[in-house]
Amino acid sequence: MAHGNRHLGRYQATAAFLLYLALSILLFGRALPGHAGSSYIGREADPSIYMWYLRWWRYAIDNRINPFLTDLVWAPQGFNMAWAAFIPLPAWLVFPIGSTLGDAVAYNVLSIFALPLSAVSAFLLCRRVTGDFWPSVLGGYIFGFSSYMLGELLGGHLNLTLAFAVPLAVVVALRRLDGDSSARCFTLELAVVLVVQFLCGIEVFATMTVFAGFAILTAIACFDGATRARLIRLIANVAAAYAIALVAVSPYLYYLFAIGSPHGPGWPHEHFSGDLFNFAVPTETNLLGTFKFARAMTGHFRADLYENGVYLGIPLIVVVEAYRRMAWRTRVGKFLIVMLAIAVVASLGPVLTVAGRGLFPMPWALFDILPVISGALPVRLAIYSSLLVSIIAAIWFSSAAASALIKCIVAIAVVLFLAPNLSAPFWLSSIDVPAFFTSGTYEKKIERREIVLPVPFPRDGKGMYWQARADMNFRMAAGWTITSPFEFVRMPAVNYLFGEIDLAEAADQLKAYIARFGVRAVIANETDSKFPIWQQTFAALGVPAVSQGGVSIYKIAPDAFAEYGKLPGGYVEARANALRFDAILEGAAKYLADGHDLSKLSPAELKRLDLLPHDWLVEPKYTDWDAGAAPGGRVAIVLFGSFEGLKPLVDRYRAVASEIDYPAPTRWTPQSSPPLDRLGTLLIAFDPAQFAEAARQLESSPPPERTTPFLAADPRL
Repeated sequence: MAHGNRHLGRYQATAAFLLYLALSILLFGRALPGHAGSSYIGREADPSIYMWYLRWWRYAIDNRINPFLTDLVWAPQGFNMAWAAFIPLPAWLVFPIGSTLGDAVAYNVLSIFALPLSAVSAFLLCRRVTGDFWPSVLGGYIFGFSSYMLGELLGGHLNLTLAFAVPLAVVVALRRLDGDSSARCFTLELAVVLVVQFLCGIEVFATMTVFAGFAILTAIACFDGATRARLIRLIANVAAAYAIALVAVSPYLYYLFAIGSPHGPGWPHEHFSGDLFNFAVPTETNLLGTFKFARAMTGHFRADLYENGVYLGIPLIVVVEAYRRMAWRTRVGKFLIVMLAIAVVASLGPVLTVAGRGLFPMPWALFDILPVISGALPVRLAIYSSLLVSIIAAIWFSSAAASALIKCIVAIAVVLFLAPNLSAPFWLSSIDVPAFFTSGTYEKKIERREIVLPVPFPRDGKGMYWQARADMNFRMAAGWTITSPFEFVRMPAVNYLFGEIDLAEAADQLKAYIARFGVRAVIANETDSKFPIWQQTFAALGVPAVSQGGVSIYKIAPDAFAEYGKLPGGYVEARANALRFDAILEGAAKYLADGHDLSKLSPAELKRLDLLPHDWLVEPKYTDWDAGAAPGGRVAIVLFGSFEGLKPLVDRYRAVASEIDYPAPTRWTPQSSPPLDRLGTLLIAFDPAQFAEAARQLESSPPPERTTPFLAADPRL
């Protein structure tokens, strides 16, 4: 009988997986046939970096080089790949596909399989809990095709969608608690699951470890007697499994911690936290999110389209409440509801945000000090609320006293409210690679291992994929590796080449970047909308442009800008920050002097009234400065940069300003010692009299950045 049940279980799991796979192909990949090598599932730049990661593993193995260290990106300094989401296990599995059909095809195969794999693992968990097939199928769908998964799929984040090990870890634990596996078997099974998850994505591995700790402690509190004793004994086995897993991935851990982080800027958690309204209101990744009423509300959410993943939908929220009423008095029910509350609170991040407005601090701020997990965006913790809701829904549909008709109606409503955006083009993007790279022309124009600066900068362009298509022929003084070396990203030219067209002395800044990192060729995409603006800056390099294969190439002679290479990085950054601050201060002063409303002061308003330099573009996607009203009728100016690059402004205005925060919202004092290898937000606030005095001093006693040329200025600014 048990043998027959095992066969039935395998048939059911296979049937569920094939159903999820068919849905994935139909929803996300139906436009891929015939275009799998020229299109990809996802949007913008992140999918291209995962294609680069797939190519990197083949390149490293073929050339017998250390896969953890590379100088192909962020040259000449190089980069520690352990701090990139370079998905070792998935890359190894699709090695044959990438070798024969190309990295785009390999990437698309992983994208198509990611959600079904997560869904079927959740199905196995739900069936373990309920024993029922169809409720478990629905539970698997709720997790595998959740708003979290849809958003990360659209963003191309394979390290986050390949999360099938998370439900499997729970299945393995339940088998042990139910006595269906020995302690040794459980330890080995869990160790394998942990290694798999680690090699698919260390961020999910880190967060699942934290939530496993919460789950065990919560379970011990909710249960008693023999169950509590089994849970306590389980801790030793879990620790042993982690020990085995960490030994297995010890080479990865060595490069992760012994060599260390590149100290690049982290994403601000308050901007990537769940919005309370998002639990009921979907974004465009869902079918209902395409309607006008939803767009009007989700437009206020702080996170981008890929990171608004806490959505559950009204039917599921109703199911959760129905389950709470039905099962709260049971130990299992209490455990699931408490864990769901923990997951929901965690996904809301360090500050409760409602319709884009931060209201008050939340508990997750305490975890910002932990290694690895502090880099996880809070909204991504929605993976755990989705999993818990999938279990709760499966139990309710399996055991609730409601009639079959009511359950059927509710199930249809759940599926409808969770349905992905049905537009095939929404999920698919074309790979636009200039002929310069696809035709092999690069071999004639770029020397092997020459350092190149691709434009636009890779985090918005396709520089990483250009390099992969060129068979890693050249190095880049750039990259898009999630975390980035501080020495590069502090340079003002980076944001300028990304698209932030509000940089004073752009040509000088570009020369400083080229000299500092030994760039020998600038390759600019001629089809980019900002190319005409960049072209004017490139002309100031005094280097003739060669137009070929859809790009313009500017070859830089060795030591062409040697005098720029002698300038300290802190000076280069500080000069740009000071000139930007001066322009904002001057524009805001004119705005107020003309009688405009302080409460409406903003970058967009200053640009509309022509109070900023004419060549500045103010776009929400790119602008990393701000000006506006502060509490108490004050004027605030906000800049982003390193402390060394912003300290001259702090020193200049600390006797005049009413408040200086760095890194905001931390108040700066003369005793403050912020990290010198991080970027942060500087806020300087003035009351009206102080602001008027600062503006008067700017005009009557121009600071050094306004009176001296770039090269002749005092590097101390």
